[in-house]
Amino acid sequence: MKRSHHEILKHIFDNDSNNDNDNVGIKELFSMMVRKHNDHRDFYALAALIDAGYVGFTGPIFNKEDGAMDTYKQVRLFQAYSQGDGNQTYEGTTILAKTEDSYLYVAAKAIEYFHARNELRMGWILTAVLAFIAAVISGIIVN
Repeated sequence: MKRSHHEILKHIFDNDSNNDNDNVGIKELFSMMVRKHNDHRDFYALAALIDAGYVGFTGPIFNKEDGAMDTYKQVRLFQAYSQGDGNQTYEGTTILAKTEDSYLYVAAKAIEYFHARNELRMGWILTAVLAFIAAVISGIIVN
């Protein structure tokens, strides 16, 4: 997984676990993101996470005729969200002013991803500890 994808997913996962309402506001996420291009290209990582099933989104999701997510329209929607409150339009995609924010939440694949990473890390730590113990024991026996 790319670093940009991992950072977004980690932020959503951490805030989702510690938050009472179990989700992260999209405007909150956009305020913490490091924006390289300051346009719709900054949101392809988020769109990829949603499309792959790692993150869920309570706002509108644009789908193609075949059922796959239309990433082209989706990243433009995110750019419109990032422009602030009120009615926003970006390259043909419009969001209307409303009182509540759309939210991102952790999906099942993200939970599985972080648990697998944790298990892998614990395996490496256990291997290192056992190798150290074996080295100490063999050093004592040899001397």
